[in-house]
Amino acid sequence: MFLFFKKSYRLLRIILHVLWGVVQVIYHLDNKKSHGEKEQKVIQHWFTEFIRLLHIETKVHGEIHSQNQLMVANHISWKDIILLNSVYPTRFVAKSEISKWPVIGWLSARVGTLFVKRGNVTDIRRLNKQISKLIEAEERVTLFPEGATSEGSEIAHLYPGLFQSVISSSGDKSPLGVQPIVIIYKIDDALSPHIPFTGEASLLANLWSVLGFNHITANIYFTPFISSENMTRKTLSEHSHHQMKKTLKEEM
Repeated sequence: MFLFFKKSYRLLRIILHVLWGVVQVIYHLDNKKSHGEKEQKVIQHWFTEFIRLLHIETKVHGEIHSQNQLMVANHISWKDIILLNSVYPTRFVAKSEISKWPVIGWLSARVGTLFVKRGNVTDIRRLNKQISKLIEAEERVTLFPEGATSEGSEIAHLYPGLFQSVISSSGDKSPLGVQPIVIIYKIDDALSPHIPFTGEASLLANLWSVLGFNHITANIYFTPFISSENMTRKTLSEHSHHQMKKTLKEEM
């Protein structure tokens, strides 16, 4: 019974935080095509507070490359977006279905999320051009090229389609390229089946499960930058995969 009330209390706080996010978006971000430093701080603060409400301790390893890169990460849960947004300002690429989620879809769009129709070649080409322009304007873009969430014990095949964005970019500051990221969540220093958002579980069910834990550790490994010079999108994705797989194996 105590656990139920504890979860309920934490869920209420998160609902209030999401509603506060709606107010912040309307006041600071609504109808703005780009976000300045002030707006970025508002966004990052909101995500940082969300991570705190989830009782996640963030540990950052390595350094974020200074500029002009596509960030690619392994994908374990809906929490990944909140986690990475709390560490560095970025736009995310997400499946188009998320844009239709109540409240969350609207919030995602307002903070600059880019939506893609999975498996749609025309939409991928469109998005590649959009990402290229953002990178040339020195904005960070983060995507999850595995295409689906996993349990976090391995790195799945990386789809190369959106890696074309940094190859096609022609910014003045070079080299352009990719910085692979590896996320590892642990509870009591071990992987937990309660963290991944996979299978047929609903978002609410996964959140309810997570709210029962007092301490979750999220390790974020920023691995070395990979230049896109003389690379194809396939070789760039393969190099990223190798680097991510090697890091995961070393840090598990």
